[in-house]
Amino acid sequence: DCVVCLAGSFCPTGSNVETPCDPGTFSAYNGAGICDRCKAGKFQDTSGATGCRNCTAGHYCSEGSSAPLPCPAGRRTNPDLAVMTSADDCIECLAGSFCATGSDAESPCDPGTFTADDGAGICDKCEAGTFQSLPGQTTCEACVAGSYCPEGASAPLPCPAGRRTNPDLDVMTSVDDCIVCSEGTFCPTGSDVALACDPGTFTAANESGICERCG
Repeated sequence: DCVVCLAGSFCPTGSNVETPCDPGTFSAYNGAGICDRCKAGKFQDTSGATGCRNCTAGHYCSEGSSAPLPCPAGRRTNPDLAVMTSADDCIECLAGSFCATGSDAESPCDPGTFTADDGAGICDKCEAGTFQSLPGQTTCEACVAGSYCPEGASAPLPCPAGRRTNPDLDVMTSVDDCIVCSEGTFCPTGSDVALACDPGTFTAANESGICERCG
């Protein structure tokens, strides 16, 4: 006698044994002659299944998917779509943010980084001589006078006391770029120029942050 094939398998006409449904297909009931393909927006990664699973966030699933496929870098889930079936359904992430492969939502760029255009998979570091203190930005700002800004700076770093801006440099990227203030002047932290000591005060050596009172 012929017996009914179980759910999760199929039996074509003249079958001797039941055959498990392939990944991407299923049979929900006993007695199937063929397996059904998973609907768009669902997938099944195992064989012998009786149903399919909902697609993973940040991914798309076409009809008959055996695995969820991730949105490519620079794109993310489209919240306006109930089902995403192709990479074209993933939407571009906005400037000031980035989306790694398989992103459900865009992530703002960290301070010290930026993205100028839509569709970025990673954020760019601020160039040397610039900085960005805020997250989610599309540009970086020029470094502040009396400070230096290495690549990826999230804040301008002030020249230490006794040093100042080097006027011969277009960009200062390290503390070594700050030049020593000469004797007879002083430079508080973050100085752009050296300041002359007031009458009744002096500095006997280079690199002074304050002037001393005459004894």
